[in-house]
Amino acid sequence: MGSRTVLITGASSGIGEALALEYARSGARLALLARRKEELERVAQGVLAQGGTAHVYPVDVTDVSAVEDAVQRADRDLGSLDLVIANAGMSKPVAAPLLTVKTCTDIVDVNVRGALATLTAAIPSMVAARRGHLVGVTSLAGLRGMPGFGPYSATKAALSTFLETLRVELRPLGIRVTDVMPGFVETPLVPKDLFTPFMWPVARAARHVKNKLERGPAVVAFPMPLVSLMSVASALPRFLYDPIMRAVVR
Repeated sequence: MGSRTVLITGASSGIGEALALEYARSGARLALLARRKEELERVAQGVLAQGGTAHVYPVDVTDVSAVEDAVQRADRDLGSLDLVIANAGMSKPVAAPLLTVKTCTDIVDVNVRGALATLTAAIPSMVAARRGHLVGVTSLAGLRGMPGFGPYSATKAALSTFLETLRVELRPLGIRVTDVMPGFVETPLVPKDLFTPFMWPVARAARHVKNKLERGPAVVAFPMPLVSLMSVASALPRFLYDPIMRAVVR
């Protein structure tokens, strides 16, 4: 495909970095957002090497005002944004007896507030242009409460519901909205000692996401074996799901 303008948060590593490189190969002009300026500049060099161009915006997604400003600046710098990917996220496995309010709010600030700030900042210009594509990276873990990952699962479920609402309301205005729901992807976010069935290399995941997004689907979920398992889990009644999960984490 030809050049397009793409904004990605969490672009300094993991899925965000891999997506930046994938879009660069198509000649895209990229706006890269993340906290670490040095890492962003490293990714920007990779984008250039792959045939794209990049603007870097060092910003912490928990700073809502800074995120809104960065998205608006990127829209001006790139001459409008075709695709905005709210990818920044964090995961911190904690057993329920050890949870604190801060543990929960730290994850909420990144996974929910940061994503909402990114997406809502992009909406006005897309509405004015009557075109655009908003993407949120959630997780299959958002389909049910996952022991040890309560705050993470909750934030991903919240973002999925928000994306569903946006999709219904914005489609008549020419704006597509997609919920990307990965399973396990080989990134720094995944704890080394975690059981990770059907895990994909990050480059494979990024290629898959980019290819699927071209068609503007409502949901991109992968890998299929884990999607199937989680679909079954999401359909289980509580009286079955609860004892099964207690047995799994015993």
